Amino acid sequence: MSTPRPMPSLDCTPLNQVAQRRCLIVTGLPLDALQTSRHGIYQRLRMLVTAMARTGLALDVVCAEGSHAPVSDPQALARVAEGIREHWGLEARVLGLTRSVKDTRTPYIVQQLMGCVSQRWSPVMRAAVAGGQLEVMQRALDEKPVLVLAHRLRSMALLSACEGLPTTVFDMDDIEHVVHQRRMGLGQSTRERWLARAELPALARLERQAVRQAWKTLVCARDDARLLADFCGVKAERVTVVPNGLPLPKQASPAPGGAAGSPASASRPAPILLMVGIYSYEPNGEGARHFIEHTWPLIRQARPDAQVWFAGASPEAIGDASRVPKGVRLLGFVDDIEAVYAQAGVVICPILTGGGTRVKLIEAALRGKPIVSTTLGAEGLGFTNGQEALLCGTPTEMAQACVDLLATPRKAEALGEAARAFARTHYDRDRIAEALAAQCRQKLATG
Repeated sequence: MSTPRPMPSLDCTPLNQVAQRRCLIVTGLPLDALQTSRHGIYQRLRMLVTAMARTGLALDVVCAEGSHAPVSDPQALARVAEGIREHWGLEARVLGLTRSVKDTRTPYIVQQLMGCVSQRWSPVMRAAVAGGQLEVMQRALDEKPVLVLAHRLRSMALLSACEGLPTTVFDMDDIEHVVHQRRMGLGQSTRERWLARAELPALARLERQAVRQAWKTLVCARDDARLLADFCGVKAERVTVVPNGLPLPKQASPAPGGAAGSPASASRPAPILLMVGIYSYEPNGEGARHFIEHTWPLIRQARPDAQVWFAGASPEAIGDASRVPKGVRLLGFVDDIEAVYAQAGVVICPILTGGGTRVKLIEAALRGKPIVSTTLGAEGLGFTNGQEALLCGTPTEMAQACVDLLATPRKAEALGEAARAFARTHYDRDRIAEALAAQCRQKLATG
């Protein structure tokens, strides 16, 4: 017999005490540690939630339980709401927390094969249903929101199985079947590679269903918007480009005389390369490992004094810190990311797979840092090679670009300033959020 599970949490405030029209936000992310959640997916969600708040609707949230807010904790909902208020500056009523319960009775390979028939039967979706997520979402929809924000494909798929779904904004962000295709050949075994190929048609069907059901589907880049509209057979206006955005930082004055530790010394930049990311996210971990193995030896040969820093959570996904090559530092999560950026001469993005756009590169650009990236790593951002960033196709090209920038501070500074100007024009979070809010207000006004 299976172990009884606690009932999913749900705020029971009666609807007649919440007369204001409301927007329901559903995400599979836990929101109980926002002070440390700097990953791009959280930055994007914050921007989207800000846009929903600017529609004039009150906000309701359903999110995943977290280590600081488990479903079993009677104070969990209030704790998450307080975190949203404190760290995002937004007022929201947290309606429920969701959890996943893995099916341990059905062999995992059987679950994977079922997922090849329909993604709704995949291990992840089965665990969501077993954890009571459909019940939590249905009860939230029963509160009659006039607008729903479905954050990512899994949330949209679960909401689609509920009754009474109103006007829905679906944030796809990455086109998941494209990301899946890029990673199909990277499985560790023949079985994994075969399953990855077998799952693709079911994933594509789920995407089409989700996009066709939503009023608007949001993606990061124009090329993705065109591809998705054609792929799903919907009108172009139903797929909207909402780029990732960040708050514009204040431009600091240069330190007198190019003081050590400043972002750009007057004589030469610090011989430090920097990558920022969460390395449990496989494209980041994979990219970091590939850089260390194939690019770093070439850089060290030319610049024996150079260092490369990997800042961000889960550095163990890169490797054992005691065994990395000389000059490689795994910093882990850092409280003061600005101090780390200030010491970096070049920001790198050695991403080989994945999709969407890299918030980490927008962050670096807004700080005026020169960027060296793989072409795929800078995909969708609109950077012109040689103008706002150096885009590379091979480890040798990336090594040479890094060495050149470390050796020519004027070139590095010019590249960083061009990136800053471009990012301030195209990736201002407030402007992006207001544009999305205006579309939603118009839809609500016209029905």
